[in-house]
Amino acid sequence: MLPKVANHIFLHTSRAVAAVQNQTGHTLRNVLQLQSSTPSAPTTWTGAGSSSWGSNGAGPGGAKFNAGSRFYNGYTGAGRAITQANASTSHDGNAEQNDESDEIVPKRVDPRSSRRLITRRHSLSLGTLEYEQAQADSLGVLHTVQIHVRTKHTFTASEARDELPSESSRPPLTRRNSTATLSASDYIDDLPPPPVASASGKSIPTDPAAPQSVTDPAADDESGKFSDMYESLRRAARSGDCASVIREVHVLRTTHKNPIVAEFNMALSGLYETRQPGEPLTLLLETYNDMVQRSLAPNVRTYISLILALTERDYEVQKTIGGLDGRVKRRKLLGRQEVAMDEADEKRIEQLKAENNFGSAMAMFEAALAIGARNKFPLAIYNNLLRSCAFQANVDAAIRVFAQLESRTDFLPGPQVFLNLLSVYANANDLQGAKEVFQEFREASKAGRVRGLDFSAAPEAAVASSVSRGQLLVWNKMIEAYFRGGQPAGALRILETMMDSNVNPAEPSPEVPLPSSSTFSSIIAGFCYSGDVSSALSWFDRLLQQGEAARHPHESSLVPPRPDQLAWIVMLDFLAQEGMMVDLNRLYDILVECAPRDGLEVRRIDHILVLEANVNYLSEAISKSGAKKNLLAFGDVLRVVRLANSANAPLSKELAVLYLHAYMSTCNRGDMSQYGIGLRDHETLLSSALTVLPAETDMEQIIPIKNYAYQGLIPLLTALSKQNFQLSKMKASLISNLSDALYAGHSKEQLNEFFGKVSSSFRTVLERPTESRSVSPNPVMQMYPPIKDVVVDGTLSRFVDEWFPSHPTVTIHEAYRRLQEGVANGKYVHPSTLGRLINGFGRAGDHEKVHSLYDIAQIVLYSIENKQWQSQAWFQIEDQMIIATAHAGDMEAAFQHRDRITSNGGIPSPDAYGSLIECVKDTTDDTSNAMALFSEAQMLGCTPNVYLYNTIISKLAKARKADFALELFQQMKATPGVRPSSITYGAVIAACARVGDAQSAEQLFMEMSSQPNFKPRIPPYNMMMQLYTHTKPDRERVLHYYDQLLLAGVRPSAHTYKLLIDAYGTIEPVDVDAMEDVFKLLRNNRSVVLQGSHWAALINAYGCVRKDLDKAISTFDSIPAPDAVAYESLINVLVTNKQMALAPSYMEKLKSSGVHMTAYIANLLIKGYAAIGDIEEARRIFESLVDPPSGVAASGNHVPHEGSNQSVFSSPSPSYREPSTWEAMFRAELGNGYRDKAVALLARLQERQFPAAVCNRIRGIMIDDSVSPWAASP
Repeated sequence: MLPKVANHIFLHTSRAVAAVQNQTGHTLRNVLQLQSSTPSAPTTWTGAGSSSWGSNGAGPGGAKFNAGSRFYNGYTGAGRAITQANASTSHDGNAEQNDESDEIVPKRVDPRSSRRLITRRHSLSLGTLEYEQAQADSLGVLHTVQIHVRTKHTFTASEARDELPSESSRPPLTRRNSTATLSASDYIDDLPPPPVASASGKSIPTDPAAPQSVTDPAADDESGKFSDMYESLRRAARSGDCASVIREVHVLRTTHKNPIVAEFNMALSGLYETRQPGEPLTLLLETYNDMVQRSLAPNVRTYISLILALTERDYEVQKTIGGLDGRVKRRKLLGRQEVAMDEADEKRIEQLKAENNFGSAMAMFEAALAIGARNKFPLAIYNNLLRSCAFQANVDAAIRVFAQLESRTDFLPGPQVFLNLLSVYANANDLQGAKEVFQEFREASKAGRVRGLDFSAAPEAAVASSVSRGQLLVWNKMIEAYFRGGQPAGALRILETMMDSNVNPAEPSPEVPLPSSSTFSSIIAGFCYSGDVSSALSWFDRLLQQGEAARHPHESSLVPPRPDQLAWIVMLDFLAQEGMMVDLNRLYDILVECAPRDGLEVRRIDHILVLEANVNYLSEAISKSGAKKNLLAFGDVLRVVRLANSANAPLSKELAVLYLHAYMSTCNRGDMSQYGIGLRDHETLLSSALTVLPAETDMEQIIPIKNYAYQGLIPLLTALSKQNFQLSKMKASLISNLSDALYAGHSKEQLNEFFGKVSSSFRTVLERPTESRSVSPNPVMQMYPPIKDVVVDGTLSRFVDEWFPSHPTVTIHEAYRRLQEGVANGKYVHPSTLGRLINGFGRAGDHEKVHSLYDIAQIVLYSIENKQWQSQAWFQIEDQMIIATAHAGDMEAAFQHRDRITSNGGIPSPDAYGSLIECVKDTTDDTSNAMALFSEAQMLGCTPNVYLYNTIISKLAKARKADFALELFQQMKATPGVRPSSITYGAVIAACARVGDAQSAEQLFMEMSSQPNFKPRIPPYNMMMQLYTHTKPDRERVLHYYDQLLLAGVRPSAHTYKLLIDAYGTIEPVDVDAMEDVFKLLRNNRSVVLQGSHWAALINAYGCVRKDLDKAISTFDSIPAPDAVAYESLINVLVTNKQMALAPSYMEKLKSSGVHMTAYIANLLIKGYAAIGDIEEARRIFESLVDPPSGVAASGNHVPHEGSNQSVFSSPSPSYREPSTWEAMFRAELGNGYRDKAVALLARLQERQFPAAVCNRIRGIMIDDSVSPWAASP
């Protein structure tokens, strides 16, 4: 039946046919083949609110109908799917960054306003506060940070007043359901587990449901006079500084005598106003308890603060539960067994479910009504309560709240009220109730009884207003309600109404919104969750035939758009679940192709989902095929292997087994040329052979394959030789591992026979000379001539080991000398002693001694007769070689030793993987490489230790990937026996600072300081100072952390002084005298080197902040030998002051002095010349720079600040472009009107194979209608 219903809308009605023929010349007989005649207005994506199914309102009541809980805000964090789909156009952040440093350029953010007039009334004690407090205490800082970084408040600040003039009053709405009289206790009983929520992250800007300040501009008492305590609390609240509010509240509760209700109310409202999203309500509830214990009677204003806080906390709890639940389900779907993380997430879910914020909020609401506060609540109270009712699917409570709202005559409800009320009935599976609410909304909209939807007065304005998006969300929610009620035909009638009502411009129907991409996503999700994936796929395929994608999921359009991000997520997931592999692979190919054009993101989880689905499908196909198991289609397997390669995912053993079997069975039947197997395919094939060695692997345990075609490495290499494969083109490390495996697993006779069959090129690269010194377990020891009388001396081992981990007199070089003396006398040390020496000299960068020690280790290993001990010692030495060569900078050798371990069935240690991750650098995407290594470690079963966690978290934090860093921080805290160190906290604090989350950074800093293993280090202090210098300028806080640094006995670093100079020189009011005093103090401090960054800070303060060009130039001229950083600062001053005529002379000085021209100097020159219209000079500078080799990071742009002595280049080295250089030139072309040049520049950029985030950020600049040739002026 459902396919026929879907087809009905595709074909539509004769009435709609005529209407559309007049409009576009096409018929609605094929609804989804309409063509757009006019482009839509550009808009930006807005995070979680841009989703459709499961995000219109509080979200569905269960996982079955919750796209958001499982995919959208689940596995990837709240709102990330849509936010990242067009990250380049999102301007929600309050900080910018440059390529050169971790410093953050601030943007000003207006604090929330504080205004409300509420009078005093009566009291009620909250009986569950002790329990609530215990629960709040259980909310760790990590979860606070995660929720803050990934989500936003439910609603944004609104300019709407709480109360409207009396002329806006209306008769109350007629309720269609009876309201039972309910007591407060009815709401605080234990409720069923709340539904998994996917609520919108932002509301309509004009919706009065947005959070409204509860700070009262007048005193609560009747005298109208303010106490000093009240004034102090109000000033702190209006400052928006949570730390100031907390200090004043502490004074109120501890030292202030005879506090009054007004003061406690101001304290509660201040705590609410400055509360960060995700922050526990502990202090707010403690303050309320304190108020009640003092026998002070709460009034209306008290209840408003408490209800708003409790409902917002309820929203955050539901959203976090949805995220955690989705993450658990996603891991299970992908077959990932991460017991520690699953248990931690499930435990956290249970803790959150145990909170009773909704029951407490309803108790407060009833108490307020009991003292006559019905006409004193702002609209936000009703909205928040209805939203929480929707989470709980509590119809009775929703009726109670809506009944009170209906009785109000002083303001009108907005669309959000009806959306939340509709969500209540939808989540309760009450379709009839949902229909009645929807009908009431339509009637109220027509009658002008919905705030912002007065169609009779100005229909065009109403349709164009942002409030019309709220109207669209209500209609989308009704579509969802029909699907969840088992009536898809009703949902399609809603869509038909939306498409029909506005097709005739002569007869507009503004009370019925046009559909948007989110509407069609609701249809697709509805069919999927109803079990009709085929109909969903039909609709999806029709949408793919459309010409344009919507710029925003709630952008209404007469012409159906192409699928948005949410539609893709839902469709791919359900195709994978249903095993519809042909369609899944087809759509995946389309997604990869059209993602750049449609502004979509192909997430890593999408790659993994399709990959795992294909592997599972192939495995099941083999298990069901009986005797045909040896006829596995090689093309299908090759496709899956290539998919894994494109996602940089290591092959699982199941896939490796399938690949080897399919290749050999196909190769035995004929020519392989038809498959177009490339070098990467062959590399994966050979790596699979090293991973799955038949002698060490029970194939039946991996995957049951009869007549398994892969019989070992020799038959595979022989087949490759017959195919004329050029083995010499493979990586040297892979060839070395192949040779090791050959000699380790085969006899001399077998090898001679093998080398006699293969081509000479194979023999050249694989055959080992007799004097070779490569090593692998057991048989490899044959490659060394036996050394007689090798004595492993325990006393000598302890004597050599005295240097480790530290000794006042014995150094590592002394230890090496002792070893050499012992070897000269025929005495050797334990392998563990040699491993520590290898590690130490590798970190010291002494390659020669590392290789010398490695040779000695081979002698010792050969002498060990116990094969088990010998094997363990071999793995240990190889593991230490990974660490040593990585720290010594020889990453090729490090990966070679890694491959030796893994190819012989071993697992590198967490220290080895930590070293690889730490030392991965000088590539265009260090972070992705680091993440790939961490994923490999987890897949191999390597249990992370503190060092491994610290290195990967630090890498992610430096790359501004705060969400991933915080996820791993959570995983680390949940791992038994692993405790975050000061380094860990420093990295997470840095992540918070880089996203502008000062509150979370401060909380983490306090948590770090309280740890028993805390050791003060300079980075966290500098990061906190940097946060309050650049991101959230506050000189007092900068000096506070500087004082803390000194009290902790930590010596200020060069960067500390630079931050102090910036704090005095850039934060208003600028204190030049203090800035110069810091500089003098720095010059007199012999323990800190005066660097170019210090001079640059002075130049910036004089020239960019104070606009004193002469002082900036004289400061520059006083530098004995200015480096590139100082030149960069001066050029920035010239750009800021529009004095580009002076630039050539200084660039000539730079060249003659031998200072290297960096990309960041070029960026400023491009910006400056573009700003004055000299685009040709900007182009010349851009083209004068060169690109580094593909995949390699630009070198020479990050000048080491080692003092003023700059080395002079005998021959100028090239200056390499950075991603920011491309962006500067891109802006220059667009800002000067050369859009075609900008497009050509983008094409060149994409050829460079930069990370997708870089390309998306630059591509996103083109979405703006007007683009300045510079990003921002100082």
